[in-house]
Amino acid sequence: MSTELCAPQARSVLRMDFLFIADPLTTLKPAHDTTIALMEAVQLAGHRVLATTIGELGIDGGHAVARCREVTLRPAVLSKNMWIADTDWYTTDVPFRLRLDEVAAIFMRTDPPVDSNYLRATFILDLVDPGKTMLINSPAGLRDANEKLFALRMPELGPPTLVSSDRDEICETVSSWGTSVLKPTDGMAGRGIMLLRPDDPNLHSILDTATDRGGNHVVVQQYIPEVVTEGDRRVIVLEGQPIGSVRRIVDRGGTEFRCNMATGARVVPDTLTARDREICNAIGPELVRRGLVFVGIDVIGGRLTEVNVTSPTGIREIDALSGTHLAADTIAWAIARCAKMQGER
Repeated sequence: MSTELCAPQARSVLRMDFLFIADPLTTLKPAHDTTIALMEAVQLAGHRVLATTIGELGIDGGHAVARCREVTLRPAVLSKNMWIADTDWYTTDVPFRLRLDEVAAIFMRTDPPVDSNYLRATFILDLVDPGKTMLINSPAGLRDANEKLFALRMPELGPPTLVSSDRDEICETVSSWGTSVLKPTDGMAGRGIMLLRPDDPNLHSILDTATDRGGNHVVVQQYIPEVVTEGDRRVIVLEGQPIGSVRRIVDRGGTEFRCNMATGARVVPDTLTARDREICNAIGPELVRRGLVFVGIDVIGGRLTEVNVTSPTGIREIDALSGTHLAADTIAWAIARCAKMQGER
């Protein structure tokens, strides 16, 4: 890679570099993934898209560095409320090494689990000067905000919830609440989520497996019956404020209860509600304080169930079904913030 592209003094203030730390591009779904929607918006705004992975991050001389590649995308096309993507939807240039504080913004968009590799990546990102480079989201915020547990800081916003590894305690709780939902503390896309019923003869066996015989904590929430009629709503939150939503409906003839797109739930148009704004007014300031500026919250029956901070998705579906331009709006917001930061230096 030429010195011209890598040296901070050579970077144009007009054309910014946006780096996406994500899973390998070959694993992403261009017609669905919010990461690709954001990349396309960067390119369409005339700025440069760079990509890397957690495994390509490092530290050299006290500086966070990465092996990056420039990405050129063939943007998906909207047709009949669906995104249509080319099979060969991107090309990349020869990889090059880059100091991370040379880019305008970094989008940390790697999917969970938040394991040791993920945590090491956040420690590397701690070395990026937030006064020079905008971090979306903050590495410290990503460490602090477990997606299943963060909402419990304000328990009044959500359903009754128990976090425990004690199988007897969980059984007693399920007996008291009735039907409940069990979630692993570090899962995504509906993985490991199970329905618990007090009269299920498999209940103890389920808890043995889910807790590794009492060795692991799980989240147990009282079942919200509105999920059947209203579905699960994903609300995108930018800088503490809701900007769009989509509704996910179970559609498998009663053989599935999880409202995740990854488990086959269908998506339908949705609109923001007064309750969404009430929830965001309560939790938004704390998210912003922690540098969690791009977030997806899950709401069932008006109750907050999860706060997704690692790689919140839903923008493709919202833009397709509601006629919005959330990807472009989010990147326009980021560009304005980056330009302001550059102007202040």
